[in-house]
Amino acid sequence: MNRTSSKFVLWLVASTAAIAASFWPALNGSFLFDDFANLKALGEYGPIKDMAGVLRYLTAGIADPLGRPVAMASFLIDARDWPADPAPFLRSNLVIHITNSLLLALALARLGRVMDIAKALAGNAAIAGSALWALHPLWVSTVGYVVQRHAMLACTFVLLGILAWLLAVSAFRRGQWGSGWLYAGLAMPICGVLAALSKGNGMLLPLLVLSIQYFMLAGPNGRLLPERHAVRILLIFPSLVLALALLASIDPEPAGRSWSLAERLMSQPRALVDYLTHLVIPRVNSTGLFADGFAVSRSWLVPWTTLPAFLFILALAVAPFLLRRRHPAWAGAIAFFLAGHVMESTVLPLELYFEHRNYLPAMLLGWPLALHLLSHRWQVRTGRPVLGVLFLTLAVVTFQRATLWADAPRQAAVWARTLPDSPRAQTWAAQHEIERGELEAAEKRLLAAIESHPRNLALTVNLMDAQCAGGEVTAQAVRRTETTLAQAGAGNDVAWSWLMGKIQHTSTYYCPQLAPVRVDRLLAAASGSAGSALAASRQSRLEGMWEASRGNCARARQHFEAAQLSRPWASEAYGDAALLASHCGPREALLYLEPF
Repeated sequence: MNRTSSKFVLWLVASTAAIAASFWPALNGSFLFDDFANLKALGEYGPIKDMAGVLRYLTAGIADPLGRPVAMASFLIDARDWPADPAPFLRSNLVIHITNSLLLALALARLGRVMDIAKALAGNAAIAGSALWALHPLWVSTVGYVVQRHAMLACTFVLLGILAWLLAVSAFRRGQWGSGWLYAGLAMPICGVLAALSKGNGMLLPLLVLSIQYFMLAGPNGRLLPERHAVRILLIFPSLVLALALLASIDPEPAGRSWSLAERLMSQPRALVDYLTHLVIPRVNSTGLFADGFAVSRSWLVPWTTLPAFLFILALAVAPFLLRRRHPAWAGAIAFFLAGHVMESTVLPLELYFEHRNYLPAMLLGWPLALHLLSHRWQVRTGRPVLGVLFLTLAVVTFQRATLWADAPRQAAVWARTLPDSPRAQTWAAQHEIERGELEAAEKRLLAAIESHPRNLALTVNLMDAQCAGGEVTAQAVRRTETTLAQAGAGNDVAWSWLMGKIQHTSTYYCPQLAPVRVDRLLAAASGSAGSALAASRQSRLEGMWEASRGNCARARQHFEAAQLSRPWASEAYGDAALLASHCGPREALLYLEPF
């Protein structure tokens, strides 16, 4: 190993240690929100002890149409039953984040060499660019939120795909066409599929590599026929297919959303500008998990920042084409950022804002800055000290934010105070107050939030939980809950999990004050919005659970059969059969399972 390579490895080790130290406090965190919905499959049908259990678990994913089985499989490293200890999950998340930082450094070093940047500068800038990304406090809400393993693993395979593609380009340009096609085949079909099976945005790999290829690597060296064929077949064609798929998914009025597609598209430039602001100006606190307070753009001037944000993002989209020849690193990094948001920040009817969506798109943004600061004329006098200050600032802010994430009650209080317009933040704070027995404070907080958000289901059901914990549920609280359940329907995750907990008596706040007639009314209210197959299936399953709990076995079986007709799902059938067997005996369970 020569001196340059030795220095590269030493700085890589130092960078890894700094990342680990900065994020370490977050390892004392806990499970949050979607963690419970996604991870309960680890023990939904008992501990996972054999291959049959593994297969049931891997097919129980609920996030994407593909179910994210690769990311789901990774959780088996940490636990094979549920409930579980969050510490192993969080440790694995940190290991994956550090792995991604190492892969990014290797990819940037290789990219620099393919762009004919001097070896020493390419190596130093690669480590600095990787550290600027990996140390950013914005990723505490990715590393510290267990279920975001999906996003991190998708990035792992995207980075492996980028590395394989850069090796392919190097091989093509050396005239080694066989090796070039081998690496290109590893890059797109294999890494692309693994990335997509980790999270849907892994399907962006061809488009992301295309942004690197066109803005950073094209030129006289990129005109060889095999390389051009590989670009067309493995990058351009899949990117066009993805674009057509996104266009085919357009729904002008998405079900269950308070905004139209046009309003979403007007809102996204504001979200992108806000993401960039958080990336440029790191801070201890941000929206974290509670982005439901993000305002919808109802027109180009409501809010007034809508049109300026759109013009800024439009200019940003044009910039790579203007910078491509003189500043290819900046051009490619900007194009990569925008390409990384094509799926989650355009036409798909996802929630308007989530900061973890930047984990992949932001990966290259620090590299052009590092190249600039470490270039020959800068590095001695200014570049290294500036980078040192940036690294220290990021590490300190990240450590502070990770410390906040490790203290759930304090975290909840801070978010509730800084995000008054977020029903989720107020709900989260109220749940912690209920756990501490501060029922009056929780009820007061929830009632105040309901004044501003009277149609929010999470607020109304948590108000009922607070009253259950206090021993008295008011008729007004029941009416509020009925109203919001009727609007949301059983297809809503909050409605589904809350009603199921109340019926099965597995809720944290068991509510004996809910007489059967009230449960009947709540179930009837939820049935008023069962338009989708998911909602119809869940509604039938809830009614089956309710009938089983009261010993009405034949009716329970009929409801479970109706649930399977609405949406066949083998893993749910296991749960239905177990419930029938426990409440009604094996005969009813076997009758139900017979068609399967």
